[in-house]
Amino acid sequence: MLIKEAPATYMTELSRRELLDQVQREFINGDLTLGQSLQTLRKYIAGLKQEEFAELCGISRRTLAAIEADKANPTLNTINQLFGIFGLKIALTSKYPGH
Repeated sequence: MLIKEAPATYMTELSRRELLDQVQREFINGDLTLGQSLQTLRKYIAGLKQEEFAELCGISRRTLAAIEADKANPTLNTINQLFGIFGLKIALTSKYPGH
């Protein structure tokens, strides 16, 4: 996925929704990792630097950096705390359409 969006301050509500939907689809399809998804949402929808977003979520910048680099094993609580800001939560989905 190559996201070449304008900074969050220039995105309309519609373009934010479209980007959020795109990130969700690509994560579900396995085209984006958890860390890549979070980094994209943080940068392009929230428009925040790692330090700002980490403070908002109540974790360290170092922990956020590790999660975005897919080098951490965050708890479900932490994942839901991070993605909850975007109205998302981790859920189980079927690998097989129609089941």
